[in-house]
Amino acid sequence: MVQEENSEYDHVILMVTTALEGGNREENAWYLDTGCSNHMTGRKDWLVDLDLSKKGKVRFADDNTIRTEGMGTMQIQKKDGGISCIYEVLYVPIMNNNLLSLGQLLQNGYRMLLEDNALKIFDKKNRFILKAPMLKNKTFKVEIQANQEVNCLSITEEGESWLWHKRYDHLNFKSLNRLHDQSMVSGLPKLVAPGRECVGCCISKQPRKSYRNLITSRTKSALEVVYLDGCGPMEVETLSGNKIFVTFIDDFTRKVWIYLLKRKSQVFEVFRKYKTMVEKQSKLSIQTLRTDGGGEFTSQDFEMLCEQEGIVHEVTPPYTPQQNGTAERLNRSILNITRNMLKCYEVPKKLWGEAVATTTYLLNRSPSKKLDGITPEEA
Repeated sequence: MVQEENSEYDHVILMVTTALEGGNREENAWYLDTGCSNHMTGRKDWLVDLDLSKKGKVRFADDNTIRTEGMGTMQIQKKDGGISCIYEVLYVPIMNNNLLSLGQLLQNGYRMLLEDNALKIFDKKNRFILKAPMLKNKTFKVEIQANQEVNCLSITEEGESWLWHKRYDHLNFKSLNRLHDQSMVSGLPKLVAPGRECVGCCISKQPRKSYRNLITSRTKSALEVVYLDGCGPMEVETLSGNKIFVTFIDDFTRKVWIYLLKRKSQVFEVFRKYKTMVEKQSKLSIQTLRTDGGGEFTSQDFEMLCEQEGIVHEVTPPYTPQQNGTAERLNRSILNITRNMLKCYEVPKKLWGEAVATTTYLLNRSPSKKLDGITPEEA
């Protein structure tokens, strides 16, 4: 975000007592100011859910400006032992004192009363919450104790949450907690979703508006319907010279198999290997194969094999990805996660094959909307 130096949206401080003589910091002192546009502090360790992307400028009455380095929430210790929060507090590193904006409190529904040489503040329910006596220099100051133990605990929990988010290849926190709550995997702790977005996920997983799934799933056993789709060729070859990959998805279990190929002409041989493997392992037979009508899926050899084995080959019409939505969405998910992995860990693009294989491994061990309480691998 670019902002002009003299923009009217700069955060403003009109109070002249923003710094004490000698530059000393009063640890728990907060000045209440009608001219301050936002709550501000120089204590980074007091702020929870600090968003360092919210940078800006603070303009003083003499038109000097300083930089703000983020915005967060401060948790405070009340006299009765409870915890309360001050939201949208700007982090200004060079400030020695802390400022409470009366304008921001008023905007949030609080009420102020000036009487008996003191400033009293009432909350939205008209409950008395704070009293600041007027000092000799005509300012109002109050002592507020930050709850640093909660801050440290929150930072620890958020760090562990991000660690498991990355271990599971940037899986969303709702699905991560489903894995824990329903005991779908062992060893995964209960996670607390951080109060900010993952930058890598925002960059790599931006989808178009979803379309309605026109074909409902009615399968009752494994291999009743198998989706087959290809993706590529990629701009960069893998270390083995592969440029495309094909995915097989079982509609009933949502289990995914992936194969890296050098040429599309290899799809037929890969299908034969896949068919033999899954039918031997499951003691079942593929009944229906659904593809998007690509040339690699409609060759004479392909059709002959399906006819000999009694496999119904369903081919979707051209330019209708909705008809093969399961495979299309899966390929999109695989590419999004792979792209995110390559960006976040700064690995060469030629390792996309290993990233795709890792992504498939993790997707088979992640929750699916079609399954109840188990992962595709278990199903």
